[in-house]
Amino acid sequence: KSPPQEFTDFVEASSAVPFYKSIDELEEFTNDTLCLIAGRTSDNPKFFEQCVKKGAKVIFLEKPGAPSVAKLEEMKNLADSKGVKVYLGYNKNVTPYVQKALKLSNETKGSHVLFRHNNSYKVEDLPECFARNSEGMLKNMAIHELALLVSFFDVTTETIESFVIDRKNSEKLTVDPGKWLPSAKSAIFQDFSRIKFTVTTKSNKSVSVMADRCGGNTSYAAVLGPDDAEVGKFEFPDAADIEKVNAQVKADRDMMPYFFVQSDDYLTLKTLVIDSMIHGKVAANVATIDVGIEALKLAEYGTAECMKAVH
Repeated sequence: KSPPQEFTDFVEASSAVPFYKSIDELEEFTNDTLCLIAGRTSDNPKFFEQCVKKGAKVIFLEKPGAPSVAKLEEMKNLADSKGVKVYLGYNKNVTPYVQKALKLSNETKGSHVLFRHNNSYKVEDLPECFARNSEGMLKNMAIHELALLVSFFDVTTETIESFVIDRKNSEKLTVDPGKWLPSAKSAIFQDFSRIKFTVTTKSNKSVSVMADRCGGNTSYAAVLGPDDAEVGKFEFPDAADIEKVNAQVKADRDMMPYFFVQSDDYLTLKTLVIDSMIHGKVAANVATIDVGIEALKLAEYGTAECMKAVH
């Protein structure tokens, strides 16, 4: 299939940046090289192996990295055997609204954090959304929050005491993928339009996550006190950024708004990874492949629990 004409025009106009049809066309790397992999989840393991074989020293891998825990563990073993450092693109690990919520939570005895992640799909667009993100809600959209749970709340499948699903704020849909999945043998395609759950660990840490495909452009982290009263709420984008995002959305109607919402944080994330390579240090708060594996384990565990509970 030919690429869109807009991309072809972009390539032809970008004389300072070389483009290749495949990784195989590249020469083996002779200098320390960072590879950024942002393919479809199912394609990423192949791209990852190719980059390692070419001699990459650092890999920035788009989340969730692989379609399964087993595959991501294989990739980690390959990277470890070649001395390759691997980071995953979990932008919320470095985004200001999360850091503010974590700080307030640490300062508030007995607090509980609710992470609400919203997208702005219309209901009629969910078949396309489900088809393009066929790994499912928890491996795709809510995986960002699961990475936060692993990174900052010590949540893993081994530390979970309870996993409670809020059925009133959860919805599972069966849609017809139609033209978006032409190879599908059946029209039955299930995923969550929204999901909410609370995880409590064996050390009595508790944190909640809600993800809503049709919830709008603004996400937030709310810090609740011991009596469940809201102590603080931090929005993303905040009031200072929403005007800029709205202008960007108006200027490019074909772009999903969340790309504009997350753009600055992804720049921060990539800058941290690049600086870590240049200076030979660890990228602070950036998720490693070990965090990615634990987040993916949580996603598989949570998907099974949610599928059973939400009808």
